[in-house]
Formats: sequence, C-alpha cells, structure tokens
Amino acid sequence: MDSIIPGILNCINEGIIMITEDLEITYWNPFMERLSGKKSSEVLGKKVNQVLPALERPFFYSAVERLISRGNPIFFSAAMHRKLVNPDHRVNLKMNRVLLEGRSNLLLEFIDVTNQFQRISQLRDYVSQLSHLNNQLKQKEKVIEKLAYYDKLTGVANRALFDKFADKYLSMARDHGTMLGLMFVDVNEFKLINDTYGHNTGDKVMTRVASLLTESTRKNDIVCRYGGDEFLVLLPDIRTVRDYQAIAERIEVNKKRHIVQDGYDIWLSLSIGISFYPDDGITIGDLIEKADEYMYLNKHQMRTQQKNMLSD
Repeated sequence: MDSIIPGILNCINEGIIMITEDLEITYWNPFMERLSGKKSSEVLGKKVNQVLPALERPFFYSAVERLISRGNPIFFSAAMHRKLVNPDHRVNLKMNRVLLEGRSNLLLEFIDVTNQFQRISQLRDYVSQLSHLNNQLKQKEKVIEKLAYYDKLTGVANRALFDKFADKYLSMARDHGTMLGLMFVDVNEFKLINDTYGHNTGDKVMTRVASLLTESTRKNDIVCRYGGDEFLVLLPDIRTVRDYQAIAERIEVNKKRHIVQDGYDIWLSLSIGISFYPDDGITIGDLIEKADEYMYLNKHQMRTQQKNMLSD
C-alpha cells in the first residue's frame, strides 16, 4: 500500500477497514480503533467476521460475493443492521472494491450515525415541545378572548363583543335590506332577590336567565349581559315580525315562572322590549334606546296587572 494512503485514511472520521477477498484484515484505522475498542495490532491478519461477529451472517457473505463479482458499491443502513460494531453505536456500512498493488481488496467504511440519531431524537423532542407550547398558547388565547369578550358570571357576550357584532349585523341588514331586531331584557325585582336570598343565589339566578335566553334564541343570535340585571339580544336576519314572534314565544313560556335555586322557591319574571331596524332607528344606539323604552312600558303593564289581580 502506498505510504501516503494510510496517512490519509488515519485522518478520516470514519471506521476504515481494508480486507482481502478472503476477508483477512490488512488495514484498521484509528477511528475504527475508537469505534470498536480494538487496536490495529490486535486484528491485522485476522478474519473480519471473527473480529466483528455481527458480520458472521448471510447478508455479509452475499454482499462480499456480489462485490467481488460485479464491483458495484454496497450500502447497509444502521436502521436495518444494528450493533455491527458495538451496542452503543449505530453505523452505516459502505463496501467498495478497490485495486491495490494489482490485487482486489475490499474497502469497508463504518460511518457512525449515532450522533445523527441523537440529533434527530432531540429535534423530535424539540418539535414535540413546540407543539405542546403552541397548544398551551392557543389555550391561553382562548382564555384571554373569553375574558375580553364574555361575561365572567354568565358566560354570554359582554358589551365589547356585543358592539363588535352589532356593527357587523347592522351593516348586513343595511346591505341586504333585512330587519335587525334588538331585545332589551330586564329581570324584575332582582334587587329584592339579592336582598332576600343573598348575592350568591342572585348570581346563580342571573346565570339561569342567561341560559334561558341562549336556549330560546337562534344559533346566530347574540345574547349579551348589558348591565347588572339587564340583557340585550341581537336578532339578525329578521325578514318579518313573525320571525321575531317565534323567538319571543319561546322566551314567553319561561319568562314568568317559579324556579328553585339553592333550596329557595323564587318567582322569576322578565320585562322585555323589542325594537327593529330600520323602523325604530338606524343606529344601534337608537335601537337600544327604543327597546329600553318598550321594556319599561312592558314592566309598567306587568305591575298594573299585578295590582289589579291583588285588588280583585
């Protein structure tokens, strides 16, 4: 072997072995010493399949025969052939036929890919951590959005979300020539409920009112807690008064009734006013003001009816 070749092979960060066609080891570079834990002086002149028992397999002998007869390079991956050199390292094996001093020799290159697998594993862990962090951020975004746009007590829209949808639905009604309904809902005698049964029970009653309104309205309707005991309900795409009446009838069934909350039998009643774009106003402010006015008329009528019933 030319004197320059060993010097070059000694510098390569791959395990290099030269063997004869009879599998006798003629060269074993320093990197192969580190990879295998076996010194060159211990292995030269020995059969490679004896020094590396993992090669004592049909696939290796078959590869040697093909390489000698055809000369085509052969490659074995670490993923398919593990522990070729030692249990702690994964190596790819490349085999080539080379001509040295007029004789055919076989060049075996053991490429340590252990670090590559470790880096891939680290990358997978990193991607998994990023995915987990991304999911956490999405959950936090949902929490932030809920805090920003939804009433903390009842879970329905707050005034910020109401304003956002109100402008959108008003523009749609104006562009499509449809009506926009707005309900103003007030819980009658809510202060009395709070004073009689306590604020904790009062909060639960308010939550039940929010659920009642949500269940009685349509999917695209927006139920909003407007104030302490007041709610607004946006009713988009109202084409006729009959569309509103179907919703109102569902609310009417439940707006005056006894409920049991925290063991208390509580009389729950709602006063409701409704306004429509464009008949009652062309801005959301106009519609709220008109619905509020109609709500107080409804409240006054209910009180008059109650007085008449008591006087009878």
